[in-house]
Amino acid sequence: MQLNVVSAYKFDSIIVAQDRIKSNTLIANHLTLDNILFKFGLSRIFVTSYCLIGIFSCSGEYPADPVCRVNSQYQESIQANAGCLIRVGNQLVTIGHRLSGKLDIPGGTQTGAESAQCTAHRETWQETGFNVEVGQLLGVQENGFRFYQCTLAGDFTGEIKQFPVPDWASTEVTAIELKDPFITRDTDWRYPDELIEIRGMFNQIEP
Repeated sequence: MQLNVVSAYKFDSIIVAQDRIKSNTLIANHLTLDNILFKFGLSRIFVTSYCLIGIFSCSGEYPADPVCRVNSQYQESIQANAGCLIRVGNQLVTIGHRLSGKLDIPGGTQTGAESAQCTAHRETWQETGFNVEVGQLLGVQENGFRFYQCTLAGDFTGEIKQFPVPDWASTEVTAIELKDPFITRDTDWRYPDELIEIRGMFNQIEP
């Protein structure tokens, strides 16, 4: 399927290409299956893998992934599923997960020989269009999912609260917003049990 790029937005290091590819049928099918997956208690890793397969098969190609950017001070070789915590002032970059209607952080499933840090970088790019630099490890879940501190290039002051969603991510992501994790409730999140962990990791990051 050919990507038809019609416009672009740039916010410092954010370059988001908009296309006209839409797939309401895909979204409807995912909604039905995703509800089944959650009903049977399948993990973040399984559900993320499932969603990615659907996006690649139905919504056209992603633009080329940028080169993985990792702070050399914190470079690791471990491979795992991973995501990014991006702090901007007293707020956290969150995504709106389309299928659940809840908040989440950018992240997902490791592929090929990439490191966990490069997984966090790639998934963040694919879900937000943000070309972040991946830094220190903040935490690891029991299932092995790793959370990293990630930073945006440029002068982000938090004045912009909402960012455009790349069309290539629109089957999975409905919004990209800055949120204060301490004024959100666990029921606002796709994985409610993660909120306490997210707050603790958020506090490890210098504003």
